[in-house]
Amino acid sequence: MTTARYRPTWDLVLDPLVSCKLCLGEYPVEQMTTIAQCQCIFCTLCLKQYVELLIKEGLETAISCPDAACPKRGHLQENEIECMVASEIMQRYKKLQFEREVLLDPCRTWCPSSTCQAVCQLQESSPQNPQLVQCKACDIEFCSVCKSNWHPGQGCQENMPVSFLPGETR
Repeated sequence: MTTARYRPTWDLVLDPLVSCKLCLGEYPVEQMTTIAQCQCIFCTLCLKQYVELLIKEGLETAISCPDAACPKRGHLQENEIECMVASEIMQRYKKLQFEREVLLDPCRTWCPSSTCQAVCQLQESSPQNPQLVQCKACDIEFCSVCKSNWHPGQGCQENMPVSFLPGETR
């Protein structure tokens, strides 16, 4: 952790120190970053560590202002994130965003084959009903709801294997 440097009193009028809400250190404005959406300000090092941690842990795709009391509940924009993290971390962030988009899109699903993991398109007319999906990448046919092999004429529950918790008997 870095410490604020001592400066003579006459310098403070020209270049005041600003407090970081995360580490509570005081730094010159040049060492601070302001989140565009909410105008909250943090030392660049703290904000960078916060953003990197969230991306590395895969915890969020919309990175919110680290101030829990932020009145505007701001979020960092993609260009703000890109300016403070390394390119491989930014690639991970974009991958997490894409995975979330697919997860939330009722007309797209992931191929269940562990060797494929392609994104497959569902029919837009009834994405919530079980339908045959054929992966264009590996040609596997599966059920859009339960992800098992396609089971025409059977409901998904009938096709699902029965699993027991440890200690339960059959």
